[in-house]
Amino acid sequence: MATMADVARVAGVSRSTVSYVLSGTRPISDVTRERILRAMKDLNYTPNVLAQGLAGRRTGIIALIFPLSEIGFNPTEFEYIRAASEQAREDGYNLLLWPFGADEIEEVRKVVNQGLVEGVVLMEVLTTDERVPFLIEADIPFTMIGRTADPRDLAYVDTDFEASGSMAVNHVASLGHKEIGFLARTQADLDAGHGPAVRTRDAILAAAKKLGIRAHVFTASPTFPAGWDAFEEIKRTAPGLTALLELNEPATLGLMAAAAERGVRIPQDLSIVAVNASETAAQMSKPALTSLSPSHGDMARLAVKYLVRRLRGEDYSAFQTLVVPELIERGSTAAAPS
Repeated sequence: MATMADVARVAGVSRSTVSYVLSGTRPISDVTRERILRAMKDLNYTPNVLAQGLAGRRTGIIALIFPLSEIGFNPTEFEYIRAASEQAREDGYNLLLWPFGADEIEEVRKVVNQGLVEGVVLMEVLTTDERVPFLIEADIPFTMIGRTADPRDLAYVDTDFEASGSMAVNHVASLGHKEIGFLARTQADLDAGHGPAVRTRDAILAAAKKLGIRAHVFTASPTFPAGWDAFEEIKRTAPGLTALLELNEPATLGLMAAAAERGVRIPQDLSIVAVNASETAAQMSKPALTSLSPSHGDMARLAVKYLVRRLRGEDYSAFQTLVVPELIERGSTAAAPS
């Protein structure tokens, strides 16, 4: 079935121009109008009835594309969602949550082509993300919480994960730790180029090498049971490890439970630093986790503000913010055991 995007491509115009022809809300030249109508006829395109009903006025809906993990949303992710929803409402918009992953581009395409949303906030961004060129081609205004490998022409708000990784290593190094680990999500996430995981891993390995610290990388599904397995793998393959830097909240809780079961004390025997964990998430364990994190709520609000400003026609070339995290020491880090 042909879509509005197909009509725009065949007619050589933007998707919004096709929409203007259907709604009559803006003057379009006769030549362009005829080209669009001819493309519609050739493609046997039937305009979406609901989209036509909404045409001629703003829909008042923006979307947050946020993939759903195996266990739903964790506290940190929910902080993003809640703040984005609140900011959208303050700016006169309703927020639609799309739980589609970066590999579900066809699902994103289906919803976008319905013409129900005015713009998109994109999350869980990959270094090479197929959703980005699609949204550009579809002429849908969007901002990102996260960034691609080359975001020079894109609007985004992101944590400086390079700084996070380096700061985490420097913190445990200052406590005398000589062998450390990084617990990421799945290897598939790393292979796919999940921005936070890849940037944090690379920064940790680089900082550890510079300081002469031995570093290991471990992966686990973001689930409590997977954390138990990760703990056993660490004890088996890196028995001298005394500090763990993590970017996997659910698995870390399981790992801490396994450590307690095995008599490994935190932080006396094993120090843990949470990277990018919210205040709520960091306080969910005992001891509470030392963390490196920005304000996720502030980031989500800023991303929505950037999107609304784009929708109002502002130049988005300067809509780029990289947030340096803050180190908050709690009870999960201590001097390396002698």
